[in-house]
Amino acid sequence: MEIGEHCAFCGQIDFLPFKCSCKSSFCSQHRQTEAHNCPNLKLKTSSPKPTTNIDVDTSHLPSASTLFPDRSKFKVDLKTTETNPTNLKGTLIKQNNTSAISKLKSFFAKKSKSSKKVSSNPSKRIIEAAQLKSKAKGDSKIPASERIFIWVQVLDEENNQIDKDTKSPMFISRGWPIGRGLDSIATQLKLKNINNRTNDSSQRLFLFKVENGENFIKLNTSDRCSSLKDGDNVYIVRGTEV
Repeated sequence: MEIGEHCAFCGQIDFLPFKCSCKSSFCSQHRQTEAHNCPNLKLKTSSPKPTTNIDVDTSHLPSASTLFPDRSKFKVDLKTTETNPTNLKGTLIKQNNTSAISKLKSFFAKKSKSSKKVSSNPSKRIIEAAQLKSKAKGDSKIPASERIFIWVQVLDEENNQIDKDTKSPMFISRGWPIGRGLDSIATQLKLKNINNRTNDSSQRLFLFKVENGENFIKLNTSDRCSSLKDGDNVYIVRGTEV
């Protein structure tokens, strides 16, 4: 008799699975509709309920002037309300994100000019691969045969720059979705990760690959980690979409 079910999002078995209205089962980490990109969530937001106008007899109700204070005595300057700091923060976040992706592109532009030609020596490539595998960190529960070894670089959140000399050797499972791989990497690198609790793209982490130093490819969370191969370089950016 089987106990528990596999999460439809990450594939992890959960002994107390949550059954969503979309008919799929999820683990405690992905039970929220936002965490597993529930199709019902999009349906609810895109299909507002029709409103019905109802005529109500208001002749017996008191006039509005008796319910509200005199405006002349309670003038409020809307420019000083608390909404402005929030809007300003949102603007700064957007500007910050634009700067982040610009830094990312600038990093690769400089790297392509200054980098030396990659060695085609098979022996050197074998040594580099061995070093990557010996130093890589990841979930120890992943079987050795299922591990994909990659290099990870993170866009610094304070100055929006990538330290080109800092690459973290990591391994993830080829059977995982990209979303779970990103969660695992964020945990290992101790990055703030609220992807499972927010739809605000300015606060979410995104995973990128770069081809030829100029083609930016955002890895979708629903894709499989098997799309990556040993030795690939990936880049984590917060709140930036290409």
